[in-house]
Amino acid sequence: MDKKTIFQAAAVAALLALVAAVVQLIAGTSMPDGILTQPGSPVPVADFVRGSNEHPEIALGFFGADSLFVLSYLLVFTGLYAVTAEKARAFALVGLGAGVFTALMDATENAFYIVYAQGVQKGVPLTDPALPFIFILTNLKWMGAFAALYAFGVVFPRRSLLEWVIAVIMLAFPLVGVLGVANTSLILVRGLFFLVGMPLFAWYFWGQARAAEA
Repeated sequence: MDKKTIFQAAAVAALLALVAAVVQLIAGTSMPDGILTQPGSPVPVADFVRGSNEHPEIALGFFGADSLFVLSYLLVFTGLYAVTAEKARAFALVGLGAGVFTALMDATENAFYIVYAQGVQKGVPLTDPALPFIFILTNLKWMGAFAALYAFGVVFPRRSLLEWVIAVIMLAFPLVGVLGVANTSLILVRGLFFLVGMPLFAWYFWGQARAAEA
């Protein structure tokens, strides 16, 4: 296994995931007040359809960036597998499997929003979205992400301060996530983990690539 190449690719992917997350943040906050690009929890149909029907271009920009985010975090999970597989292969496989599951749920969820916004551009307004199925996909996506980072976090190396910080962030993510099931105000906090975590992953993977080269 060429670890140098894997870690370099994972570092680049983490940076691209960060860029994608920032673009999503910009697109999401550019919507007028009260209009949600991607609701994190169930909302009335009238509220759900407004993003696609009234601002399809912004919605497509958001989900184009989100598609890049999905592809990128899948490679980050692959990098985490490479870091942890020798130490705890079973947990590394669980983490990677959960990461792949997360990407599948995320991509399927995104496909609904993309098709809806593209339909509006073609003159077909959204009137009957596939609810609550989309929100079930959203929940499964987050559960997969919690499982992936939980599995990787418990076996991640802790040889340096950076590794300790990354491990703590990975373990805090599922904790806050499951608490968000009972307290929906915590749902907004989930995204902050990626804004903080992705640059740390990029820094870490690049260091690992340089170490593998030595």
